[in-house]
Order: sequence, then structure tokens, then C-alpha cells
Amino acid sequence: MPLKSDSPEPPPSERWNGRFSITITLATAISLLVLVSVGSVLGVGVWLAGKNTFALMGQNANQGIANAVARLEQHLRPAEDQARFIARRIEKGEIDPKDRAAFGRLLTGALAGVRQIEAVSFFDERLVALTAARRESENIEVHEADLSRDPQIRRHRPMLAGDPQWVAPLWRDEHKKTFFNLVHPVRRDGRPIGAVVAIVSIRELSAFVRRIGKADPGTRFILYGRDRVLAHPLMARGYPGGSVANPLPRLTDFRDPVLAAMWQQEGRFDLVTPLAQDTNGHRIRIGDQEYIFVFRRLHGFGPKPLIVGTYFHIDDVSTVWRRMTVSIAIGVAALLLAIVAAVILGRRIARPIVRFSAAAGQVRDLNIGEIGDLPGSVFRELDQQAKSFNAMLRALRWFELYIPRKVVERLVKRGEMDDTMSSAREITVMFTDIVGFSSVSEDLSAPEVAALVNRHFEIVAGCIEAEDGTVDKFIGDSVMAFWGAPDAQPDAAERACRAALAIAEGIRAENVQRRAASEAPLGIRIGIHSGSATVGNIGSPGRINYTIIGDAVNVGQRLEQLGKTLCPDGSETAILISGETAAGLGP
Repeated sequence: MPLKSDSPEPPPSERWNGRFSITITLATAISLLVLVSVGSVLGVGVWLAGKNTFALMGQNANQGIANAVARLEQHLRPAEDQARFIARRIEKGEIDPKDRAAFGRLLTGALAGVRQIEAVSFFDERLVALTAARRESENIEVHEADLSRDPQIRRHRPMLAGDPQWVAPLWRDEHKKTFFNLVHPVRRDGRPIGAVVAIVSIRELSAFVRRIGKADPGTRFILYGRDRVLAHPLMARGYPGGSVANPLPRLTDFRDPVLAAMWQQEGRFDLVTPLAQDTNGHRIRIGDQEYIFVFRRLHGFGPKPLIVGTYFHIDDVSTVWRRMTVSIAIGVAALLLAIVAAVILGRRIARPIVRFSAAAGQVRDLNIGEIGDLPGSVFRELDQQAKSFNAMLRALRWFELYIPRKVVERLVKRGEMDDTMSSAREITVMFTDIVGFSSVSEDLSAPEVAALVNRHFEIVAGCIEAEDGTVDKFIGDSVMAFWGAPDAQPDAAERACRAALAIAEGIRAENVQRRAASEAPLGIRIGIHSGSATVGNIGSPGRINYTIIGDAVNVGQRLEQLGKTLCPDGSETAILISGETAAGLGP
């Protein structure tokens, strides 16, 4: 056996009938319009802002690395220029290396003009060197030494016959330093006679890297190949652990843990920032911190390429990101405010229409007295609509006073025009009349007479309508009402009789109040008859009434008049019903 649901089924008026609310439609349409328009502008703006931000960051990174490379070249090229200058003078015979005094002055002058060079030497073919060196006191000393038995120097003898070149960094135990040397061979008459060597200290090169990096948020560095650190701010005052076998510190053992992790694979990500073709970079996560590396390879300064780069913490560029994030947040907030404003605007525009719809529904239900005037609107068409409706409403308020409301309500609910066409129907008709109205009203003023009659009709009509009867018309101090039309009522006779008894009780209660106010009591005669009558729209083309006519109506009126004869004077209520009505009451 199927179970019944306890949840009540929604009434038909609350079910969706396939039509949409204008408030929701307007609010949604305007919101979508704002969302599409403002959202598109915001989206394009965010895309352009992000693109420009990335481009600007990439441009700054490219310019920073390009500037670092250019300054490094400017720092090292003078060593090449001075070595070339001295070699050319020897080759042209303008200076003789054997003239130690004159040649020493030349080396001293060359060294004095280029501070980044720590020493400059001339090695003859026997590996005897005449050297001008800068000391700690900034004085320049010239000395001669036979290095033919030095294994490090002997290893570089083949370079005397080659092309000018930077050699691999070289550790010298007597100086406890690593040097970066340029060897420029000297030839005379096509035969090698020696080489000019420009010597750059790694310590001085690191100090240079530290100086040029002070204005930048990151840390600059130079690698020799991928696995050795050539210059770093930590090496500006020397770096422990140097030796002939390890002239440069290993990258993986370097005291800067961030730089030491430069090539690690774990936590390494590509940059989304566009970089120049010869510039590279990546992002590395170390613990809970992130760093960005940007670098460029520089060839021509030794057997291995130099890697000139910088790294910086992700927070160093967060200002740019924060600005873009704030801009996006402001844009999103503006979009949300615009959508909220669009919803409010849609509701404000739809409000007069919703009020009009609700008022029209009240008119449909004939609740004219419960409808208030519609307010005006800033929109011309809606304001005109409100004015027109209010004018119609004032007319309806007067009109409803003259129309049997129950009849109209039933006809409207039935929704069939055929029900107003004249036809024969079985009905029960009632007539009422005030007993001795003339004698009661002759001493009253017109307003008092109207008040008396209105109060009486209020009691009578209320009892009739309580039994779903239709008050047809008021005739002087009489009331005509009927049951059985426009809706068929099989118990029409019972309803009419119950209404008559209720009227009698109402008159009795009213007379109690009248006697208490020293006013004369009223009596009432009621006649009720059941039978066939013509029901429908009766009248002229200019004015019609929904009413009943026929013998049954006449009989009902005569029964009311017969009460004058059958009921004694002074009776409060006289009710006469016909045999047809009595038969309709059942056993």
C-alpha cells in the first residue's frame, strides 16, 4: 500500500506556472549586463596589468643582468687593453724588456692607471718575470723573479705561443690568494719572445661585485662554470680553504646556502616572467622560503664561461605583486558593488510594476476597499501607469457600491460568460420589509432616517451573505435577495430559512439596544418562496442588472405583504414561507 506524504501540496497560486518574476528578471538581466561589461573590462585590465607586470619584471631583470655583464666587461677589459698596449710597444721595439729600469717604469704606469689590476708582469721565453705589483699600502713595487722551476708557471708555457686569453683562476701559496690572469703573447719578427700577464685578484673582483650590488635588493655573484664561485660579496675579504687544487670554492660547499642550492632540482620551478633570449632564470623553494635566480652566461674570459647573476627573495618583488593584487581586489570589489547596485536598481525599477501587479490582483478579487493608491515613479511611463490606475481605482470604489459583489465574485471565479445569459433556474427568493417604518421615521431627520435604514440593511444583508445569498436590490426599506444563482444551491431553501432566523435574532438584539437608548423598536416581515424564475442580465443596453424575474418573485413579495394580515401588530418578526420552500427543507 503506497504511503501518503505528510507534506502538504502547495496551493496552485504558489506553484510555478512557467512565467518569471519581473523583479528577478530585471535584477538578473541588469546584473548580467554589468557582470559582462564590467567583468570584461576588469578581466582585460587584469590580463593587461599582469602581462605588463610580468613584462616590467622581465625587463628589469634583463636590464639588471645586462648592466651587470656590461660593468663586469668594463671592469676586465682594461686589463686586456693594458696588456695589449704593453705587448704592442715591445713588438714595435718602442721599449726593450731588457732595460729593466725603463720597462719597470712602463709597468708601473700601466698598473697605476687601472686599479682593478693587482699586478702586471712580463715573462720572457725563459720564464723570468719582471713584475709591477700593488701592495697593501697602495704602493707599487717592481721586482724580478725566475719562475722557470715553478710547476704552475711551467704548465702555462704553451700559452706564450698562442693567442691572448684569460686562463683558469690560479692559487698562489706565497700570496694566499687566487688570481684571474690574462696572458697576452708577445712576438717579434713572428717569433714568440714572451708574454704580458695582467693579474686580477679574486678578492678585488668580489669587492667590485659587492659595490655594484649595493643598490639592488638581491645578491650578485659570478660563477666560473657551473660549480665554482668566482666572485661573491662574502669573498671580498678573502675566503678560507683556497689551495692549488681548489683555487675557487665549490658551489655546493659555499657558505651562502641560497647560492649553494642554485642548481638543486627539488623545489625548482621555471619563471613565468619573460626574459631575454640569452638570459635564464628559475625559482627555488628552500624550506618555506622562495628565491628567484636570474643569470647570463658570458664567454671569452677563460676556458669555462662565466655565469653572471643575481638572486633575491620573493618578497623583494612582492611590492609589485601586492600592487597588482590590490588593484585586482579593488576591481573585484567594484564589480561586486556594481552587481549589488544593479540588483537594487532592478528591484527599484520593478517595484512599481510589482505593486501594480499586486493591486491588479486585488481588483481581480474585487477587494477594492483594500487597495491603496499607487505611488508615482521617476520613470515617465510607470508614473503615467500609476496615475491611470489610481483614477480607475477611484471609479471602481464608487462602482462597487452599486454592484452585487457576491454575484460578480462568483461569475469571475466561474469565468464563463454563458452564466450571465438569461435562463430558467430553480431559486429561492426572500423579501423583507420594516414594520411601521413610516411612523418610526416621521419624527427623524433625513440623516437619521438614512442611518436607521443603513443599520437595518447591514443586519439583513450580513445574514443573507453569511448563507451565500445574493442581495439583489434595496427597495425603499425592503430587501430582495435570492439563492440558487449564479451557482446552483440544492439547499437554497434551507439557506434562506437559516438567514431568516438569523435576521430575526439580529433584529431582536438590535431592539434591545434601541430600547436601552429609549428608541422605538423595529419589526420586520419576511417572505420566502421557492420556484422557477428567469435569471440573468436584465435591463436596457445602457444599464443592466443580474437579477431574477418571474412568478416565483411575485409570490415571494406577496408572502411578505401577507405578513401584515397574519401576524398581529407589535410582533417583532413575522416569517412566512411557501409550501414549495417548506418542501425544500426536507423531513
